[in-house]
Amino acid sequence: MKQAIVELNRRRTLRKRCSAFKKILFLAMFIVAFLGWSQNGQTQEYPARAITMLIGNAPGAGTDVGVRMIAQEATKILGQEIIPVNKPGGGGAVSAGVLAVSKGDGYTLLAASSPALTSIPLVESVPYDPLKDFTPIIQFGSLGTAIIVRSDSPHKSFKDLIDFARKNPGKVSLGITGMGGSTHLCMMHVMQEEKVNIVLIPFGGATPTVTTLLGGHVSACAVSTSGFLSHLKAGKVRVLACTQEKRIESIPGAPTLLELGYPYAAVVDMYVIVAPKGTPPAVVKRLEEVFRKAMDTTAFKNMAENFQMYVENPLAGQRLKESIERQYNNNKEIMRKARVSK
Repeated sequence: MKQAIVELNRRRTLRKRCSAFKKILFLAMFIVAFLGWSQNGQTQEYPARAITMLIGNAPGAGTDVGVRMIAQEATKILGQEIIPVNKPGGGGAVSAGVLAVSKGDGYTLLAASSPALTSIPLVESVPYDPLKDFTPIIQFGSLGTAIIVRSDSPHKSFKDLIDFARKNPGKVSLGITGMGGSTHLCMMHVMQEEKVNIVLIPFGGATPTVTTLLGGHVSACAVSTSGFLSHLKAGKVRVLACTQEKRIESIPGAPTLLELGYPYAAVVDMYVIVAPKGTPPAVVKRLEEVFRKAMDTTAFKNMAENFQMYVENPLAGQRLKESIERQYNNNKEIMRKARVSK
């Protein structure tokens, strides 16, 4: 009799546990189904209003020109306007700081050159974590950068510029687009190697930097090809050297700093579009698809070729995220070897 009672209690306990397990399982299935429905519904409805595209550089810069054309084409596809808003400053750090505190709903995005994520945070105090606060969407161009002087400058080569700086400490000034950018790191490395003093003057983008050079207020400047190409064609400037690993195709006569003996001066920058962290994956995927279509138009391809920023296979999603992380770590190593710090 006693054994029968024990067995009865055991079965009752087992039934209660099974019942509880079924309830938990049902609840879990309901949550998964709800989240799937919610995300699908959000994707189908997105975008329900205009999208703000922050631009980390001044009007006229490669980032600005490129993303404005993308926004124009993407607006036609989405049926909602993408509104470009320039917020230059700090090489893109100002606009990146704004995006970092924006809601991750797909209605605020950022177009910037990669130094805002890969180098500036290493030398400047910024209000964001470049590797954690953003969701990379797509690359929309590559960034070639060069050291240029006015066409009437007495410096015919990069060596001339360095030799003059060595003989005249503090008398050579060089404009850069912002502190912490790739060109800043490059020139810090060059000065360290050559033991010369060049005054680096930061500006809020390529346009004001080149304007200052043309006005005769700096000896030279380091800017992206999109910022000076028209002036080069007009015969107003001369290229002394470029900062990437390979020579710029349209300027084959300009050597790279790597060729000139500066091993840590080779940099690779990109134009990228990112969203705030927490942006739904389905929304990110939708934006990537739309931006790819916009970049596949003849109008965009022609513009990108003219500005020397075209890339045949742009990085996106996880591959872009990994590339940004790799560049960040590479720049960190460059800073260590060149003894550059915040």
